[in-house]
Amino acid sequence: MRCGQYTRSEVESNTSSMATISRSSVRRRRRSRYNVVPSWVTRKRAVVSVIVMFSLVLVAGGIYGVRLSLALAKTFHTNPISAVIGALQGGGGSAIDQQRQRYQRINLVLYGYGGVQHSGAFLTDSIMVISIQPVQGHPPQIAEISIPRDWYVTIPLRNGKSTQQRINFAYAAGMLGEGPVPASAVNAGAAVADPLIAHLLGVGINYFVGVDFSAFKQTVDAVGGVNINVPVGFTDYQYPAGECSLGNCGYQRIHFSAGMHHMSGAVALIYARSRHGNNGQGSDFSRSRRQQQIIVALKSQIESIGGIGKLPDVLNALGDNVLTDLTIGDAESLYALVSGVNPATVEHISIDDTNFLYDCGYPTRCGSYYLFANDQSFKSLSHFVQDIFPTPAALDAGAQVTFVNASGRNDNATTRWASLMNMVGFSTKAGGRAPTQAVTQVIDNSGGKDTAAAQWLATYFGVSVTTEPAPTAAATTPPATPAAAPPGGVTVILGSAEEQAFLSDPGVGQ
Repeated sequence: MRCGQYTRSEVESNTSSMATISRSSVRRRRRSRYNVVPSWVTRKRAVVSVIVMFSLVLVAGGIYGVRLSLALAKTFHTNPISAVIGALQGGGGSAIDQQRQRYQRINLVLYGYGGVQHSGAFLTDSIMVISIQPVQGHPPQIAEISIPRDWYVTIPLRNGKSTQQRINFAYAAGMLGEGPVPASAVNAGAAVADPLIAHLLGVGINYFVGVDFSAFKQTVDAVGGVNINVPVGFTDYQYPAGECSLGNCGYQRIHFSAGMHHMSGAVALIYARSRHGNNGQGSDFSRSRRQQQIIVALKSQIESIGGIGKLPDVLNALGDNVLTDLTIGDAESLYALVSGVNPATVEHISIDDTNFLYDCGYPTRCGSYYLFANDQSFKSLSHFVQDIFPTPAALDAGAQVTFVNASGRNDNATTRWASLMNMVGFSTKAGGRAPTQAVTQVIDNSGGKDTAAAQWLATYFGVSVTTEPAPTAAATTPPATPAAAPPGGVTVILGSAEEQAFLSDPGVGQ
């Protein structure tokens, strides 16, 4: 088995940073736990987080304007004249602008990989789909859908061939010339990976951005580092020390003390990637908050008077390490579309072995760590992703949704569905068990307050809403189904038919 393709993180001497690192002889498990490229690249407009400012300074002309136009051309793989024209147009008439005007969903997939300076250069250890749904009269809805690198799938190649590999090999296959376009093409990797992801998730992929590990570090360094106020000090004893393929599968200890730090690109990368910190910093939620801190700090640094002068250097850093089929106009339209969105409303979706996938049973049942889909038709996953955006009305009332297990199986169904629907914006909790029934039931206990939420959930599960009166303080008669109908809110009783999609096959190598 190949261990995770991790890059040795260069930790620069930085007296302003309190990050410390020490080696450990502990060998890490053969399982992917760290993304090569942190999701700050995906969370806030990816490359486009600074594009909106470029058109404002292009009119300055002179040597600076020439440098900037050359840098824009480099990043977006076009000529300098087209770069200037595209920036000055402000995104009007771009493909994304047209999708916005038609309220069409936009799906952009981001691939993070180590780059040519590392072994397994184009194995995408970070894969995330950014889905944006324009909404009339409201800010757009945005979801980040994380896809695990260890998902074992069939990857279609050129000339009707295919290979069974981890999904992180799909992009690499295209970059190695195994796809439908030459390896030299900008979209060589995406030409293989995009259709595969579209097939698995059941949604079209409109654009891609491929970013190697150096982009993050070089961008931060290009603006002179970033100032980060670490709210809670923490230590991570399980940070990757190097690359298994180069013989270093060990851990290193990293530590950040609370307080203000001026971080270089290397240190900021460690801060963003740490996943096993103590003091409550080992969760994906805390990691996302740290990544959000970095992009806000980076944006602030670029917008400062000194940072504006460094825009060509920022773009040059990105240009060396970014592949994309976005045009400059697309990037500006994308920024304009999402710039006003409250980050707290962004959905964070994880496709993993707590929901649609299962662990093959490594090391007792299989020789390598793989994940397989519970539903090999991918219909249940596609249904979820296609309906990932509840209507604003369904979410506005803040309905409490309780999931009750009536499937006849003790399979954590309530926890799974409470988590899935919490990811898309509902306030949820896992309820108890109820007598087995085949059909899923959606009960509105709210007295009309949560009708929109109940209707959306009923439509999702393909059933009709059952309405029960909301209990009052004077009520003395208990509900007909106490375990299934708690006071108020909406109750979803999960039937056995719904749970058939999660009957995983324990076999290996499917």
